[in-house]
Amino acid sequence: MVVVGGGVIGAAVARDAASRGLSVALVEKGDFASATSSRSTKLLHGGIRYLPQMRLQLIRQGLREQDVLRRTADFLYSDLDFVIPLFRGRRIVDLPGWLTAGPLASVSLRAGLSLYDRLGGRRGADRHRRLAKPDLMTAFPKLHPESLVGGFSYRDAQTDDARLTVAFLKTAVALHGAVAVSRMAARSIDQAGGELRVGLADNGTEGDGRPLMVRARTVVSATWAFAPPPLDGRPPDVSRRLSKGVHLVYRAEDLGVRNKALVLPETDDGRLLFVVPWRGLALLGTTDTPYHQDPGRARPDEADVEYLERHVVRYLDHSGSPLAAFAGLRTLVGDRRSVSAASREHRIVERAPGVFTVVGGKLSSARLIGAEAVDLACARLRIDRPSRTADEPLVGAGIDTALRQRLRTGLVGIQLPEDYADDLIGRYGTEAEAVLRILERQPDWRGLLAPARISAAEVAYTALNESVASIGDFALRRTNLALRSPDHGRSHARRIAATLSSVLDWPSNRETKETAGYGGELSTLGL
Repeated sequence: MVVVGGGVIGAAVARDAASRGLSVALVEKGDFASATSSRSTKLLHGGIRYLPQMRLQLIRQGLREQDVLRRTADFLYSDLDFVIPLFRGRRIVDLPGWLTAGPLASVSLRAGLSLYDRLGGRRGADRHRRLAKPDLMTAFPKLHPESLVGGFSYRDAQTDDARLTVAFLKTAVALHGAVAVSRMAARSIDQAGGELRVGLADNGTEGDGRPLMVRARTVVSATWAFAPPPLDGRPPDVSRRLSKGVHLVYRAEDLGVRNKALVLPETDDGRLLFVVPWRGLALLGTTDTPYHQDPGRARPDEADVEYLERHVVRYLDHSGSPLAAFAGLRTLVGDRRSVSAASREHRIVERAPGVFTVVGGKLSSARLIGAEAVDLACARLRIDRPSRTADEPLVGAGIDTALRQRLRTGLVGIQLPEDYADDLIGRYGTEAEAVLRILERQPDWRGLLAPARISAAEVAYTALNESVASIGDFALRRTNLALRSPDHGRSHARRIAATLSSVLDWPSNRETKETAGYGGELSTLGL
């Protein structure tokens, strides 16, 4: 199997196929998780906003996948409580006003959350709760108290989208022998007798541009917002639409966000907005607008930022400015509804015997979509091997108290903050011990790249183990350095480049080129 696309769904396909014993090569034209798979709201959720649309199967699917990731990717999984405030005179999302405003609001919301709990198998403390006004003000001290009458909390979960993508890939490669290559573009798929020939081209900085060809029996395209490769010279005819989702990034304290997420229940266009705590930051999002331009250049514009800032001040009394903004694209299965109402369900289209394209889907369902795509490929190959990924731990899973203590002790021994262990575990799980070994051997790589708790040793680890080949790979995707820093990591660019040069043995002029290239990448993203 050749998998085209190194986002979270392509990575899930490769991991599932390799775990069933297939010979797998994945190619990605940029860096892994370089598009939407690093620009989501970082949520593993069923989608409470789908309740009014009665997309119960989609909700159930996402909620049940939480249990899978809790077991198999513990270091990338966190339960997260969401709080929905109720205000006198304001309605909730796009339900009829008579149902979600006035005396029926509390009753209808409780009924919806009860259904959400049931779909996710929630019991005991995991079920939704009614909150009084003082409870809400304690959880969110900057919430406007005027006309606030109470609210509810319910439970979902969150992850690090880009790191989950990398964990899928590391599992496919390290445990099951797959090959995953970044900066390798798939240009064509041709049917030749009983095989498929996938034409590739080196897309890297140092590549010589010579074409390559890989023979395969099946091909799965998971290119998300980008078109899959032409088949026998014909462009793809898969129906899909794109929608842009923008997030603003704040310091958590600027919005008064602690360990719970806040749902902003009413917007001008009938959507829910979320304020989500994430690794010491607060993510505000998201927008949902049609997108018709180059998928590789999606970025926030002034209207997106104004929309989000205008709505957050309706609910929170704050004066903080965003640290950053980022934009990702949704791929929607073609229908005639508005993009905000269009289905987030996925389709897998067989363009020719053994040639599959995944359209649509969401982060929460990536593992399941990967398993479904491989089921179809195995049926075509006449292979009867069920998916194992619901129970197989990812590389890095299996954290425990002993691991945390070993890391803390080791960090103290080299004069680093012991709570840096929590950051390392959150990114690498049990692989954090490999980072500690680098720190112990290389004193020059111990300094943390302020204000983030990220070290140059992590640059070395990710270059050696996670295909990091540029400053942007590290600062934008393997870590959140670019979002944490007021200058988005520009002041650390030379140090990151020097570390990469040392590990990857770059030629003498490469560091300068990479530093300039990082500035250009940030500008393209609007940072």
